Amino acid sequence: MVVVLISGGSGGGDSSDQTVTETFFPPYSPNSPDGLAIVALARSSIEVLPHGEWPSLYDSFTAEYQQRCPKDQFAAAGEAGAQEQGSNLPLLRFVNLEQVSIEGDTAKAVIVGEIQGLQQYKLRSAFRKIDGSWKISPTEGTNGCNAFDRLQS
Repeated sequence: MVVVLISGGSGGGDSSDQTVTETFFPPYSPNSPDGLAIVALARSSIEVLPHGEWPSLYDSFTAEYQQRCPKDQFAAAGEAGAQEQGSNLPLLRFVNLEQVSIEGDTAKAVIVGEIQGLQQYKLRSAFRKIDGSWKISPTEGTNGCNAFDRLQS
């Protein structure tokens, strides 16, 4: 983790100094089959939308998520998300994962995605290993078909 402090001001007595703090986390480099599987799920969670393959991601979610978000609602949420992106849809791209913690059969991470040339965004995400396979799990505090928690970027 790297913290950068930026301070501004002219040094004069009547100017106000401003300090901006930004925290940078290094990209995650998987060093295990579990880490590789989690990266693949995170990548798919972004890349299926611009390819028009959103419904194919449904089986990558836990049964808990599928109970609260039936497949037809999941497909509709994907279509709505694609429409919301409009002309930016083809620009969606997976960048990396940050702040990955894997503990037994659960994992948490921050997915970094981007709208190429415009902005990056971050999504808090959760994963669970079920019967030897990693699945996307709903992030704490989410409901319905929302599985990720968007962070301020």
